[in-house]
Amino acid sequence: MSPRVSLPLNPGYSARTARIPDRSPDALRRRRQRQIRHAPRRKRIDDGMYDGSRRSGIAGFRADLAIIDDPVRSREDADSALVREKTWDWYKSDLSTRMKPGGRIVVISTRWHEDDLAGRLLLDMQKGGDQWEVLKLPAIAEPGDLLGRQPGEVLWDDDYGYGDFLRHERKTQSARNWSALYQQAPAPEEGTQFKAEWLKPYLKHPPREELAVYGGSDYAVTSDGGDYTCHVVVGIDVSGRCYLLDVWRGQASPDVWVREWCRLVREWKPLDWAEEQGQITSAVGPFIEEQSRKRRAYVNREQFPTRRDKATRAQSIRGRMAVDGLYVPESAPWYADFRAELLSFPAGRHDDMVDALGLVGQLLDRMIEGRIPPKREKPRLWVGYGVVETETDSWKSW
Repeated sequence: MSPRVSLPLNPGYSARTARIPDRSPDALRRRRQRQIRHAPRRKRIDDGMYDGSRRSGIAGFRADLAIIDDPVRSREDADSALVREKTWDWYKSDLSTRMKPGGRIVVISTRWHEDDLAGRLLLDMQKGGDQWEVLKLPAIAEPGDLLGRQPGEVLWDDDYGYGDFLRHERKTQSARNWSALYQQAPAPEEGTQFKAEWLKPYLKHPPREELAVYGGSDYAVTSDGGDYTCHVVVGIDVSGRCYLLDVWRGQASPDVWVREWCRLVREWKPLDWAEEQGQITSAVGPFIEEQSRKRRAYVNREQFPTRRDKATRAQSIRGRMAVDGLYVPESAPWYADFRAELLSFPAGRHDDMVDALGLVGQLLDRMIEGRIPPKREKPRLWVGYGVVETETDSWKSW
């Protein structure tokens, strides 16, 4: 992998031209023209600009501004720990050491991997290293979008057709690709708490009557506090396999997420619903009850106390997934965010879906699995004669 780097240099100087015996302006100009004409594309010198790559070498050059464009070449390189380490070494040893005092660096990159160059720079910044201004433009807007888009708006939606292309890609790309290449939020290939192989795709879940359905919610009271409210619905089949049936997630006020909660309850008719016990539940509990009666969304709500840390509270569902996996609909619009959050847990920025799923796991420890409904026998048709018992122990034929 060879990230491209452009270094603006002092006009009229380069490591090579400094060794030319004839230093007249005409000789220097002719020498530079020959360099431009014969040099490979990745190694061009022109008017104080050096355009090179990691393999071309930049020793002997000093820069006021360095621009790194697309340091990751492919998925293969992104997944290679060796290539990622070489890229980081090149940045720390070759590029950053060539900067003049007060020099600036610009990195233009698609986020392929959480450990790519941009990811390492952001992690280094969190540890007190160089501070960066981050401009992140996801394909589909998220809350707090830098361009002022509403959540769900595409980056470019006009007659050119790019908006339709993005919507198509969202449906057809893998969750990993969509989260990384389009939303600029790569998830780790393997999580520390949850493993990618535990997520098992399904196209169609078992019939509703064969599933024991349960739900769980992680509530956020304010709509602009940075946290999400999340509702999840799961179904357990006759073999104990767990299916993720539906997810709603949003930064919304209680009237919005309670309405969505009622919708899910009416649609899936769960046996029980898990929620966390605490101040939030106490504050919105009466409102939930009022809206559930108004919208005829009836379900038994089981409350669980807040215990220890989030990883401990997620242990029930984690153990179940380790044994039987979690069956997930990869085509669902929320799946990419769900997968990214699950595999990033507990170090990820958000953990609302994991919290809600963890509450369902605690609920499942108490509950039952699905069952196959009994077959209805067709009524038998009698032909000929039969005997019927009566109160007088008599009989008659028909």
